[in-house]
Amino acid sequence: MTKTKILTLLMVPVVVYLGYTLFHSVFDTIELSEQIKKSEARVIKQLKMIRDAETAYLSRYKQYTASWDTLAMFIDSDTIYNVQKREIIQARKKNDPLYYTRTDSVRIEYDTIGATQVREKIFPVEEYGNFDASKLKYIAGKDGKEFELSADKVKKGNAMVSYIQCVDKFPLDKQRKESNASPTRRLLKFGSLSEATTAGNWE
Repeated sequence: MTKTKILTLLMVPVVVYLGYTLFHSVFDTIELSEQIKKSEARVIKQLKMIRDAETAYLSRYKQYTASWDTLAMFIDSDTIYNVQKREIIQARKKNDPLYYTRTDSVRIEYDTIGATQVREKIFPVEEYGNFDASKLKYIAGKDGKEFELSADKVKKGNAMVSYIQCVDKFPLDKQRKESNASPTRRLLKFGSLSEATTAGNWE
């Protein structure tokens, strides 16, 4: 047997091994990518639910809450007022200084016409089922790890400004970091403690 044939035979298992390793490396990368996609979809759904609950809490109590227990109790036991907005339009009289602007006088009134259970209003059973509000703080598929929920209320000028922020600090995608230049590649979150917003960085 020639040296060439011997080397060829010796190389066969090496080539097979390298091919097998490459295949599994690519397969594992694709599988991880799919896991990350599914995980982040679940996290974003939870963040949206928390945001909806906090927005409703703000409308009821004029501030956000950083307490998971308070938020869960609000969802399960509290109510939201149903407010109807009415615009009353009146023609201006000749003695009105703005009569010659040819614009009507508009007065806005708000009427409270009852109240609805928070859960029924923002988490209808047809869409959300009978989920456990006390478990909303736990990040799906992350072994009991919790979202970081923060809230603040600061006086700015003559107004009180409320802030809310909720963050998943345990990303499956290890490339998600707060140091990333692009906000969409940072930790999944909504809100801010320095800006009055409830926007999510995935949006």
